[in-house]
Amino acid sequence: MSEGKPHLTLAGIPIRVEWSFWLIAVFLGYRNREGWLLLAWVAIVLVSILVHELGHAVALRIFKQQPHVVLHAFGGLTYGSSPYRSRTQSIIVSAAGPLTALVLLGLPAHFVLDPVWLFTDFNRYVIVHDIAYVNIAWSVVNLLPILPLDGGNIAAAIIGHPRTRILSMVVAAGAATYFFQQQNQFAGFFLMMFAIMNFGSYQQEKAGSAPSVPHAPPTKVRKLKSVPPSAPARPAAPPRADLFDDGTRELVLGRTKEGLDALVSAYAARPSGPSSLAPAQQVAKAGLATDLAERLLGRRGAGAEAASNLQSHLHYADCFRESAAVGELVYADGRASRAQTAFEVACSSARAGDNDKAMSWLGRAIDDGFQAGALLDGEPDLAPLRLRADWPVARARVR
Repeated sequence: MSEGKPHLTLAGIPIRVEWSFWLIAVFLGYRNREGWLLLAWVAIVLVSILVHELGHAVALRIFKQQPHVVLHAFGGLTYGSSPYRSRTQSIIVSAAGPLTALVLLGLPAHFVLDPVWLFTDFNRYVIVHDIAYVNIAWSVVNLLPILPLDGGNIAAAIIGHPRTRILSMVVAAGAATYFFQQQNQFAGFFLMMFAIMNFGSYQQEKAGSAPSVPHAPPTKVRKLKSVPPSAPARPAAPPRADLFDDGTRELVLGRTKEGLDALVSAYAARPSGPSSLAPAQQVAKAGLATDLAERLLGRRGAGAEAASNLQSHLHYADCFRESAAVGELVYADGRASRAQTAFEVACSSARAGDNDKAMSWLGRAIDDGFQAGALLDGEPDLAPLRLRADWPVARARVR
């Protein structure tokens, strides 16, 4: 089934407003406002969130993408027609939304506020106050390093998803505690939900997937043998370069065969993969991701583990199509967890803009036993899928 059709288009940007958006907007305002002030509140929420999402959309346009905007129960979502080509692009697009709302609406309204307004026209004061509050307070919260908020996406682009998951849990729990103390129960529950959601996602990723961000293996501590007094002292060996450097260098120089041979040997020695994303980026740039995966899967022992880690490294290097292609090979091989592999293919396909393929692979993951409901609800990669008409059917199959 196709995604919902847009309700309007602004400057060529399709925009859809879900019914749940109106429901939550009214819910947030009805306790303290009534009559036309309640209508004004709903209009302020609509315009403010729309300006926020259009900030994302304009940034995507700058990077030659076609943006789509959807307003839903807890805010909005803007996604492009292709994956980001760099971490810098990801950071700029994520920051553009809250900063646009803050600069264009929040700060001007704050500077207009004056005690005189309170005494001359209380209703007018409420409206300007609401504009300032929504666009300042909500923008600041949105910039907190909590997934799947914009600040969380920025943090993930800088320090990686695993560390951001942990940071999200701590910051969300702390922010929830603060809002509960301020008697803001809705914000408190909202942020506590993020803390729980990130905890569930972290547990799932830790238990069933390859490392989300490549890292060097821990150093082994060895016992030193005693040296006879007469034995000359040996000079310390110089630090060895990363195993994957040679293969990466060969690919940069255009020596495909030598590069692949060196990378296969490196993965054989260290299936967990390189300590940076550079090898994965270079493999994708050379169009050799599936070639490398096939050679890794053709080896016994840790070949499947190495290919699975290659899949993860490609994803976090923003090489989403290549990651999905490698994941399909890992899935067909069958030695790695099929449920987890299919889920990761779904995530990469969604980030690559192929939502039909992503839904298909998500269905495979569920068929193979994937049952992490919290991960489905909170994984930022799957955000476009959660807007589809067929999402509720898939979600109902997972606890």
